[in-house]
Amino acid sequence: MVALTRAFSRLRVAPRLAAKLLRYGVPRHLVLFGSVSLGDDVLCTAIFRELAHRGERRLWMMSRHPGLFAGNPDVDRVAPIDDYHARLLQGLGARVTQPYYFTDSADRRRHVPPPRPVIAQMCHLAGITGEVSLRPWLHLTPNERTRGRLAERQIVMHSSGRSAGFAMANKEWYPEGFQAVADALAARFRVVQLGSPLDPPLQGALDLRGKTTLRESAAIIAAARAVVCQVGLLMHLARAVDTRAVVIFGGVEDPAITGYTANENLTTAVDCATCWMPNDCRHDRKCMDAITPAQVLSAVVRADARFGEPLPVESFTLPA
Repeated sequence: MVALTRAFSRLRVAPRLAAKLLRYGVPRHLVLFGSVSLGDDVLCTAIFRELAHRGERRLWMMSRHPGLFAGNPDVDRVAPIDDYHARLLQGLGARVTQPYYFTDSADRRRHVPPPRPVIAQMCHLAGITGEVSLRPWLHLTPNERTRGRLAERQIVMHSSGRSAGFAMANKEWYPEGFQAVADALAARFRVVQLGSPLDPPLQGALDLRGKTTLRESAAIIAAARAVVCQVGLLMHLARAVDTRAVVIFGGVEDPAITGYTANENLTTAVDCATCWMPNDCRHDRKCMDAITPAQVLSAVVRADARFGEPLPVESFTLPA
């Protein structure tokens, strides 16, 4: 019965799909990551930049978040996620890339990291060779950038990633740590909190949890002196709009694989790092215990001192 329902559904959308193919043609390359992770959709923009720089056109993205790609000259069309249509387009000659860069280990508790930086691995999976830039892109309009400036000296903070599509407990720092940092920054900066309404609130901050769109969040980040966050979406959004971030890595992931050299990446050299275990921990997350508010504050001061300087862009050369 389920198969029959799906068949009728596909028959109903067939005329609409045919009309779209007549209007837009068949893409040369279609990228589809998934329906949950916003940060990974942001990372896909690096694939499009490298493909476009190599002269490829008719580049499509399948995403539930088309705003991430608005104004992006490297993306010709953003389509809704539909695995059936993706397979159909592949049958018509499109190259379909699903650039999953992590795999699970045998016990399923540990991620197996890619053999190269995440963006380089995604580009490799898309068939790209040669030198690639390890950064994503998000294109804001001048009006969006103006609206994103809420204060002369604003710092963006994100207190938790538990509301993410793939929440990872071992990436979490501590609410009291974030609050201590926010309290110390309040004398010199306007602290703006972005994120989910479920994130721990930061007293004294401008509370915009759940009140901004993705593009509004990106514009606020673009106007910030720095971003303070854990590994996740805001780290990628910050790099996509050329804002430095202070990123609390702890000991779960290696910044050389998942981070950016432009940022202040706070790690700890405990004996169990780097574990690549998103949730299970046999050591009571001592890697996070070792990171103090004072260390985070020092990193913010360093990032703020470099405000206005161009952010360095690391590159990686993929073999043919």
